[in-house]
Amino acid sequence: MRYRLAILAGKSAILLLKILGRKASTNPGVVAMKICPFVLERMASQMKGDIDAVMGTNGKTTTNNMLADYLEAGGKQVVSNRIGANMKTGVVTAFINKTSWFGKLKADLATLEMDEAWAKHIFKSATPTKIVLNNLFRDQLDRYGEIEMTMKHLKDAISLAPNATIIANGDDPLIFETVREFKNEKKFYGIKDKISDKQSQVKEGKYCYACGKELRYNFIHFSQLGDYSCDCGFKRPPLSYSATDIKVFPAISFNVEGFGKIDLNGRGVYNIYNVLGAMAGATECGIPFEIISDCAKKYKPQIGRMEHFNINGKDVYLVLAKNPAGFNQSVNTVLEDPREKDVILAVNDAVEDGQDISWLWDVDFDAFLNDKSILSYSVSGRRYGDLALRLKYAGFDQSKVSIFSEIKNAIDFALSKDGKAKYLLVNYTVLFGAQGYLKELEK
Repeated sequence: MRYRLAILAGKSAILLLKILGRKASTNPGVVAMKICPFVLERMASQMKGDIDAVMGTNGKTTTNNMLADYLEAGGKQVVSNRIGANMKTGVVTAFINKTSWFGKLKADLATLEMDEAWAKHIFKSATPTKIVLNNLFRDQLDRYGEIEMTMKHLKDAISLAPNATIIANGDDPLIFETVREFKNEKKFYGIKDKISDKQSQVKEGKYCYACGKELRYNFIHFSQLGDYSCDCGFKRPPLSYSATDIKVFPAISFNVEGFGKIDLNGRGVYNIYNVLGAMAGATECGIPFEIISDCAKKYKPQIGRMEHFNINGKDVYLVLAKNPAGFNQSVNTVLEDPREKDVILAVNDAVEDGQDISWLWDVDFDAFLNDKSILSYSVSGRRYGDLALRLKYAGFDQSKVSIFSEIKNAIDFALSKDGKAKYLLVNYTVLFGAQGYLKELEK
């Protein structure tokens, strides 16, 4: 009876929130769990197919949504928390969405983005059969602390799923270190060849966890991701899903060895990893490559994932960047565009963002200084002063830097400039207000 009441209350909450024009991503799960704490166990126990868990610091929402697209294109009914509500209440809400009013699950399988700290709690209720791990970077220092804490969270979760297949980014030594001692079946993906002669500084995973020596790299794609090895034998594992022949502008294209070519409607080297992780997950679930390749061509970037707007004939890109690794990749993506452009940087420090923003000093904003095609910079968000100070210390021409307390004013200013492209690099709580205003302007 409690289970039935929880489902009725959860579905009613979803309906009410939709009528009110609000996102029904978390609160229905809160309501359902108050009535029936074991509601997720009851729903997940009805799943006859795979439950895929998608985790990692950057890109898990994109990877999870791509994986859901591939599975649905393959004819599957899928439970997925596409909006990115990745704590237990968000997962419960996703299941309720695919459950009838009488509590019967109407899905073949599930792909679920999970917060790394919450995964062990979710695994106890919905044990995954496949675990997709993308990367590990420092993020939300006030919540996670240093990266070893995140690795421990993941290890605690994986230990609860001894029969799950681990699908992991082999290019990340921190991910490899996290999973290498587990006896689970493992499949690794990565980028086989060097993409660029540009060498980013390794800030995470610089030293071998097996012996303590500094890792050697044949090449680095970004941050610590690349072809690494150590004298003690620790090295990048053999790749089951390997990207080669890569092009990054004006859009991503690459070959997957043994499968075929992927043309992605999107940009950014980081998206190669997102596609590979989603492809590996879908392939291990039996989805043919032809379906995956076709979906990649049709992929529409989600909110803030290189989301594109056309405003008065100018290309505007909204990019979520929430930590040093994400910001550095966003900076590189801006630099790949040869057109004249204007750049907006905006950072908040709400609880959802992480209130410790000292990581701004680890972002390679200095790379912008070599690009003469950037006409102007605007800084905004609650911590606009910190951004302005960071750019001043980096040596930016102060006549090209404008300060706005409101993101709308920063957008209006950038649109008034002559650049053909506008890039907004923002963190989480700035994202939604910026997107709403850009949609309004585009309309």
